[in-house]
Amino acid sequence: MLTDARIRKIKPEEKTKRYADEKGMYLEVTPSGGMYWRLKYRINGKENRYSMGIYGEVSLAEARAKRDDARKLIAQGIDPNQAKKQDKAITDNINCFEVLARRWLADRKSTIKPDTYRRDSSVIEKDLIPVIGQIPIDKIKSPDILAAAKKVEERGAGEMARRAIRLAGCVFRQAMREGLTNYDPTTGLTEALKPRKVQHMARIAAKELPELLSKIDVYDGDVLTRLGFKFINLTFVRTNELRFMEWSEVDFDAQEWRIPAHKMKKGISHIVPLSAQALELLVQIKAMGLNSPYVFFNTASRKPYSENAFITALWRMGYKGKMTGHGFRGLASTILHEQGYMHDAIERQLAHNEKNQVSAAYNHAQHLAYRRKMMQDWANYLDNIRTGKVLQFVKSAS
Repeated sequence: MLTDARIRKIKPEEKTKRYADEKGMYLEVTPSGGMYWRLKYRINGKENRYSMGIYGEVSLAEARAKRDDARKLIAQGIDPNQAKKQDKAITDNINCFEVLARRWLADRKSTIKPDTYRRDSSVIEKDLIPVIGQIPIDKIKSPDILAAAKKVEERGAGEMARRAIRLAGCVFRQAMREGLTNYDPTTGLTEALKPRKVQHMARIAAKELPELLSKIDVYDGDVLTRLGFKFINLTFVRTNELRFMEWSEVDFDAQEWRIPAHKMKKGISHIVPLSAQALELLVQIKAMGLNSPYVFFNTASRKPYSENAFITALWRMGYKGKMTGHGFRGLASTILHEQGYMHDAIERQLAHNEKNQVSAAYNHAQHLAYRRKMMQDWANYLDNIRTGKVLQFVKSAS
């Protein structure tokens, strides 16, 4: 039988040599100095070899324990090599990218916005899993992920390709924390994609706003869509913020719409002062008796409008490629800046939060009195230009 003391004295020879232990186990020493635990066994009349690791990584005692486990399988007529392959297949399946990615997504679901979850889930399901889903996480290399991202880029979705790499990186870093892999192969991969092109949201010029307002007034589609356009123009919030607006967030007495943090792009609560015109619109909608927690919604499905509802309506009005829901924000910002309103107040009303998230969270009510006057001035201005006759901006904010 072998002992650790005897093994330490073994020197490599010109040919591979075997040093017997017992019960078919031996230590195989190669000319290069490699020392491998092996088990010789017979099953179904055929002689086989079973590998049990490298000496130094697997001790003598551990090798004997592995030998005994293998012999138990052999006694049952089970080939230990086949059993090892099956165990590895199960382990690989448990630790493959698809399983880990789905688990990572599920863990995040309750902490992120529904739209963010749907977007991330779609990228992982459609762009990553079909390419690298079945590969064990510790076997995936940078070229594998880049190949998946390149497929996305080839269909003209450059930003989506970058997102695919970022999401894959999140899954790898989770796997690293769980001890399933030692590195993140996504590092630096976005540099291999085509440079990002800056695209500005389409919007009309300020001089074209009166005509758009007139077309909104006579829009013959869904009434809540028409009123939604009026409201988003009065408040210049993001389309998603309008889509998920709830009556519980409106304080008619304070004349405010308070949007909770989880609905905001930057995750910071936001106050929208409501002008007399905005409040009048809300009262009009209330009087319809639609009985929904949402203010603007698809009356057929009783669910919030889809992401495309407002852009599709703009297309119907002849503004395809010329105007978006986001364009109302840009118009308001441009016109208010040109009229000399305070930059910080405009930025705060647009919820363009400062980089310091803690400061931004405390400052969400900053310049609120000024913003109230500014929003009323803006509503009055829209009333004036709707006729295309009175173009003077009557400014009361100071």
